[in-house]
Amino acid sequence: MTTAGSSAQPVTWERHRAWSWQSPNGFAHARGLRSVPITLTEAVPAASCFVVVFAPGPLGPMPHALLRRGAHGSSVIVGREGQWQASWLPPRLSAWPFDLVASAGGGYALAVHEDSAFVVRGGAGHAIFAQGDAAPALAPQTAQMAAILKAQAEALPATARATAALADLGLLMALDEGGSLLVIDPQAAAGLNEAGVMALHRSGALALLHAGLVSRAHLAWMEKAEHLLTTLPLAQPNPSLDRQRVTGGSSFLAALAADRSADEAMFSFSGPTMQ
Repeated sequence: MTTAGSSAQPVTWERHRAWSWQSPNGFAHARGLRSVPITLTEAVPAASCFVVVFAPGPLGPMPHALLRRGAHGSSVIVGREGQWQASWLPPRLSAWPFDLVASAGGGYALAVHEDSAFVVRGGAGHAIFAQGDAAPALAPQTAQMAAILKAQAEALPATARATAALADLGLLMALDEGGSLLVIDPQAAAGLNEAGVMALHRSGALALLHAGLVSRAHLAWMEKAEHLLTTLPLAQPNPSLDRQRVTGGSSFLAALAADRSADEAMFSFSGPTMQ
């Protein structure tokens, strides 16, 4: 995720055998993120709520859901009391405080944000590893989070191929002058010839192109909303909103992965070789 000073460290038995974690109570931890990685199959639902942008990475530009229009500030998607204010939740956020990091040998590894308030050495939360004398294995709750991230890792090669096809055809342009984030160039898309369309079809990039084009409609309201966020007086906390806070994102998406065996959740996920 595009956040400065990321603390995500690969999960290992040697380092994390006694660590524990808790699910966030809301999404205040995401307020400062500018974007969140998404995969090829997530681009269409993401476009219903967010601008689909492309951020630099080891495999080249990759699609992200834009949470904040400005380079600095807070996302209007996260309420002042941590409420999630969009109709779609990126799976990468649902797995917090766990994440993916590129592994030295290629592919990706399960990681945990060690400086998060939801992760501690010891503690009474969910254990990262199952306790006992058996071979090291993730605890059931951790395995559910790992299953979400494993699905993300498995989708990255196809996502990289589709994004590369967009870049090769000159369909990406800078979101802001001097910035690193890219968006679909509508003029370049309008000028695609038949050969270009076929190339996008073969690479699986057509849906990504359409999602990127449609999602540009969110740019104007995001800019206005962020302006209002900085000019309106700060509201006082309302305890009654605690019952309405969207806290089930992690548990809901984890439930979708709960029918996967913990054996499927690997510490290290295969993927494209990182050069």
